[in-house]
Amino acid sequence: MTDSVHAPVRRSLAFLLAATLATAAGPAFAQSSSAGTFSLELNRLDAVADDCRVTLVEKNGTQSAFAALKLDLVVFDAAGIVTKRVGVDAGPLKAGRTVVKTFDLKGLACDGVGRLLINDVLACEAEGIAADACLDLVEPRSRVAAPFDK
Repeated sequence: MTDSVHAPVRRSLAFLLAATLATAAGPAFAQSSSAGTFSLELNRLDAVADDCRVTLVEKNGTQSAFAALKLDLVVFDAAGIVTKRVGVDAGPLKAGRTVVKTFDLKGLACDGVGRLLINDVLACEAEGIAADACLDLVEPRSRVAAPFDK
């Protein structure tokens, strides 16, 4: 008889606990899912004289326009040795837009690019996104032999 009396109380407490957890976690889940990602695809590496031209396809999958997004990129050779470090302007970019941007790695042959790393975000100005959250939103991928990661 004791279990049958306490069962409704246990069910009520379990429901209240679940409701409280859902309410507390709700804003965090909503914020992360509505934030989306900023996709950066290493699309091409093309030899241009003594330089390597890098082509990036950028897709802003967030609901925020980026007035500025500057990335600290590090280039490694095939042996994993750092060969170059460059600051690259990836912004501005409106919400939901895709653009293609290019930049040259001066004095570096494309076959010398073994890996490209997003080391950090040097500048980030986006509506409703804290500057320290920008690196988490950036999702690198590569269509070339060299990996592109963070």
